[in-house]
Amino acid sequence: MTYKDDLDKLRKEARIDVDDFSNATPEKASAKSSSKYPLPSKDSSPKAPADEGKAPAPQESLTFTQEEKKMTWWQKISLPFIRNSFLSVLFFVLITLIWIAISHTVLGSIRNVDRRTQVLFMLKDGIFMIILATVMYRLFLTQFANTYHLEEDYKKAQEEIKMWQSIQRSQMETIPETLAYTLDRDFRYTSFNTRHKYSMLRMWHSEIKIGDCLLDHITDDGIREIIKKDLEQTLKGEYTSQTSKFGDNDQTAIFWQYYYAPVLDEKKNIIGISCYVNNITALKQSQNKNLFLSFHDPLTQLYNRIHVEGAFAKAEREEIAPYSIIVIDIQGMHQVNENYGTKTGDNLLIKVGEVLQKAVKDSGDVARWGSDEFLILLPGTEAATAEALANICKCDFSGVTVNGVPLRAHFGYATRTDMSRTLTDVLRSAELQSMQSRQ
Repeated sequence: MTYKDDLDKLRKEARIDVDDFSNATPEKASAKSSSKYPLPSKDSSPKAPADEGKAPAPQESLTFTQEEKKMTWWQKISLPFIRNSFLSVLFFVLITLIWIAISHTVLGSIRNVDRRTQVLFMLKDGIFMIILATVMYRLFLTQFANTYHLEEDYKKAQEEIKMWQSIQRSQMETIPETLAYTLDRDFRYTSFNTRHKYSMLRMWHSEIKIGDCLLDHITDDGIREIIKKDLEQTLKGEYTSQTSKFGDNDQTAIFWQYYYAPVLDEKKNIIGISCYVNNITALKQSQNKNLFLSFHDPLTQLYNRIHVEGAFAKAEREEIAPYSIIVIDIQGMHQVNENYGTKTGDNLLIKVGEVLQKAVKDSGDVARWGSDEFLILLPGTEAATAEALANICKCDFSGVTVNGVPLRAHFGYATRTDMSRTLTDVLRSAELQSMQSRQ
């Protein structure tokens, strides 16, 4: 199943009937986006229709952009002249010179001014108008151009914005196995990658859009308050990180690592928040597995020697007494491995662990102390109770076979009644009793 098919399935489950933003054109995406964060259009000027059978010729657009529509009527009238400054000034000079020639000729004929004087006046006025036109041309190129933001500058700025938007999208989409998004100070989306959009749809059955408030899509009140608190702390300038667990079972739970960082402008003012979310479930499971193997026997899944030594140290610190220890020494493991194979020997040890755990239940801890030696740690247990539990284990062992091999073991137990003895001494006493039961 492809990503698009999976996304369509999630939308149907959430009863969302919208187009896929990942396949939408910029024009469609802009229509779907909030008006607070409009996407820039490719060209605000309409194309002139081409003649039939001919390629369309490039023409100068005379319509106004969105910014130019906000101008006054005087600015709108002067704008076409600004766009064609040189032609406008040249047209002004020609009309002015024609007017000077006609007006001086008419006035000279009325006042009987000689021809030479008329030419001098026409030359004087012509030079004045050329200087005036030059000044007007400079004004058109400087003051008006900078004030009204000509279309070429607007297009160049739009292209630069598109380039940086493309770079940002590329960076967010190529971060491996990471959900990335940015928010403004009102916790509204300014950008997000496809992984985050897919995750929000899968978890909250809600499709996000630019301009939406993140908290509005989270339906769990507890999670919403936690995320809101972290975001508010980030707006204060703090870099925060936390791990969230979804699910009660550690084997099937999903773990997410959240990183929040403030977004600063050139003046170091906080204008938003950048968020990165990593799925660390595999890392957590690996850590839990390593932690389990550190204190458990990989074959029987019982506690190992490291756990026993830690339990002894804890009991000494807390001065736990009485404290009983039962030693179980499996009989004939060497012969079993030689005659029936190590597979049967391993199954036999696993069966021992199952029988001991069933007998002990919550009374104490069962541990594999050596290759064929097991311990039962019973903190706060009197000698009589330890003896009774050892007899129960003996009864449970009788009649148990693994691949036709009977389960036989020697038992020994000892109890510390006060803090005059260490647990190491108690263990030696239990082992000695186990060895004496062999004879």
